[in-house]
Amino acid sequence: MEIQLLPPKNKYPARRIAIILCAGKGTRIKNIFPSIPKPLIKIQRLEEDLILNQLISNLLDLKIDQIEIIIGHLGSQIEDYIRSIKRNGKKEYKKVSIIDSGQEYKKGSLFSFLSFSKNLAKYFSRDLFLVFPGDTIFSKELLKNIFNLISEKGALFRKNPSIFYYNIKRDDLMSDLQNPISILETFSENNESFLKKIIQVDMRSQNRDIIKQVVPILSFPYKFVIKMVNEGNNMNITSIRDMINFLIESKNQRFMVHELSSKDRFYDIDSEKDLINFEKKDGQ
Repeated sequence: MEIQLLPPKNKYPARRIAIILCAGKGTRIKNIFPSIPKPLIKIQRLEEDLILNQLISNLLDLKIDQIEIIIGHLGSQIEDYIRSIKRNGKKEYKKVSIIDSGQEYKKGSLFSFLSFSKNLAKYFSRDLFLVFPGDTIFSKELLKNIFNLISEKGALFRKNPSIFYYNIKRDDLMSDLQNPISILETFSENNESFLKKIIQVDMRSQNRDIIKQVVPILSFPYKFVIKMVNEGNNMNITSIRDMINFLIESKNQRFMVHELSSKDRFYDIDSEKDLINFEKKDGQ
C-alpha cells in the first residue's frame, strides 16, 4: 500500500534526525567477534570507546535533534547498552531511540532502513534524515563539515537527497584497501553537481589516478523518504545503493553530491585486518 505524504507542517522547525543502521550481521568480522554486534566493538585508539558510542557522542556534541538506532542481528545487546547509559543519568541520551527491524534486516540494508517508516507519523515534512552505518568510524571534523554544509545550504538539502564524497589518489587508497569500495559518477548543471551512478569497484582493477570515494553518509528530505518507502514496497531491490541508482535512472530523481576535504576521514571496519590497520594509524 502506498504511503501518502502528510499535510505540510511548516510551523515546526526543520530538524536533523540521524538514522543509524545497526541491524547487519557483520559477516566478515564475526570470526573474531561471533557474539558481539559490530557497532559495540571496543576500539583501543578511541580510548576503549565503542564504535557506536563514538558516533552518538559526536552527533550529540553537534546538536543533532534526534537519533534513531535501527537494530536487528544481536540487537538486544545494543538496546541494553543504550538503556544502561540512560539509567546512568546521561540526560542527552533522551534524544536516542531504538527501532527494532524484526526480521526485515535479513532482506538487506534497504529494508533495515525502511523499517523506521512505520513511525513516520511522528516526523514533520521539514525534517532532514541523515543516514549512517553504525559500524564505521567517522572523524568528528568530517561530521562537523557536513553539518556546516547543511546549515549553509539548508533549502537545497530539504529539496534534494544528497550524498558526500572526497577525491582521493588511487595510490593513497591502495595502501589501506581490503575490499571493493563505492565510488561516484557525477555530472554538473547550473554550478551544482549531481549523481549519475554509484558503482562498487575493486581498485586493483582500476587505472584512474583520482577517484570520488563515497563517504557513507546520506541526507534524505522527508518527501524522498516517502518515495523510497513506496518504491521499496513495489521493487525487488534490497540495498540502499541499488535503490538510489534505480530512482536516478528510472525515475529521473535528482541526487546532489557534495565534496568534502580528503583530510576528513572515515574508516570502515569490515574485517580483522581493517581493525588492526586502524589501531596502527598515527593520529585520528
